[in-house]
Amino acid sequence: MKSDGLWSNIFRSKRKKESLADILHHIPVFSELTPMELRVLEKVVHMRNYRSDETIFVETEPGAGMYVIQNGRVNVLLNHKSGSPIILAELEKGDFFGEMALLGDSARSATAIAQEPCELIGFFHPDLIEILNLHPRIGAKISLGLARTLAERLRYTSEQLREIWDIRGSQ
Repeated sequence: MKSDGLWSNIFRSKRKKESLADILHHIPVFSELTPMELRVLEKVVHMRNYRSDETIFVETEPGAGMYVIQNGRVNVLLNHKSGSPIILAELEKGDFFGEMALLGDSARSATAIAQEPCELIGFFHPDLIEILNLHPRIGAKISLGLARTLAERLRYTSEQLREIWDIRGSQ
């Protein structure tokens, strides 16, 4: 029995659109912020659009900040001496990347490329400094969230390296 498309369209249109604050709250760096604090954050983030195959940032260039994928897909790549880049991550809506750049102007450790048209939410180092100066409590929460996120990524990377070395050691 064929379902009537009219009904699904009616119900779909009544779904609440996810707000910017909702999206940011699901990102570990910002997860400890209250709804009021998220509204402050909403005022400093930047919306960016990228076309399919457009480069978001390049490995070794100075980093400016992090991105949250609101819509689309992004690949994070590592240049390799063979000439073929290695895909480190295939990211999609709700994922985030580039957070190390919030700590300063250090070089990017990888390249990020949009795999399809993307809407990204940018939060940059100057934005963090502004929040730290104007709203120290919010800035402290973001800084602690950033520290927890980086520590978790470091633990994950250490586990991955341990597995690689265990495999190599058993051969």
